[in-house]
Amino acid sequence: MTTLFSNIININQTASTNDYVSKLLKTKKAEEGTVIFANLQTNGKGQREANWESEFGKNILTSMIISPSMPIRNQFNITIFISLALYDLLHKYFGEKVNIKWPNDILIADKKIAGILVQNIVSGDIVKDAIVGVGLNVNQKKFLTYSTKATSFALELKQKVALPLLQNELLAAVEYRYLQFQEGKSEEMKYEFLTNLFGFKQFRDYIIEDKKTKAEIIDIDESGQLVLAFEDAYTKAFSLKEVKYVI
Repeated sequence: MTTLFSNIININQTASTNDYVSKLLKTKKAEEGTVIFANLQTNGKGQREANWESEFGKNILTSMIISPSMPIRNQFNITIFISLALYDLLHKYFGEKVNIKWPNDILIADKKIAGILVQNIVSGDIVKDAIVGVGLNVNQKKFLTYSTKATSFALELKQKVALPLLQNELLAAVEYRYLQFQEGKSEEMKYEFLTNLFGFKQFRDYIIEDKKTKAEIIDIDESGQLVLAFEDAYTKAFSLKEVKYVI
């Protein structure tokens, strides 16, 4: 049990853990530190409205509430520290195979093992609360629909892993990084995020305007856009809908 995440709710099935938590927040039945773990999501979502594929009881499907009270212009910092929390957890098991993939996935040897979906509740220009959804592939061995090939703890370690152990380790990792964020260490965490980012300072292929183009990641701007430098030294920031990795 962590200090922050003291209200843990286990449920059998829901359409989406983020939606479940959102309803709790709207009815004031939950506050910062509430965590939902589900055995199954019937309509789990990732970025670009993609489905999050998961078999019953085999993976971590969770959403948690934090209350960062931060300017909306800095909202990508939430994704940064959650990504680093997952990186910390996975690095213990898989070492240098782990990379963060912009904007919200974690890879093991170029295969997707985790994804993040942050939904912010905004008051004026302040992010009052945030619902942080995490999907982590643990004991599932077959994946059908991911565009980036998926993997799991069971596939990589060749054995099943106890979900309660990983759930506790995940919450501890998130709390550690959240405390760093609250202590004002966003710049240090951004540097860590970049140095562990898939494709950082490497020329790779991307799809931009339906064309394959070589570029290297050189930064993430304040709003979380990916800053690419091209072979002619031209640089430009791209949103999620404007650029796609080729892996």
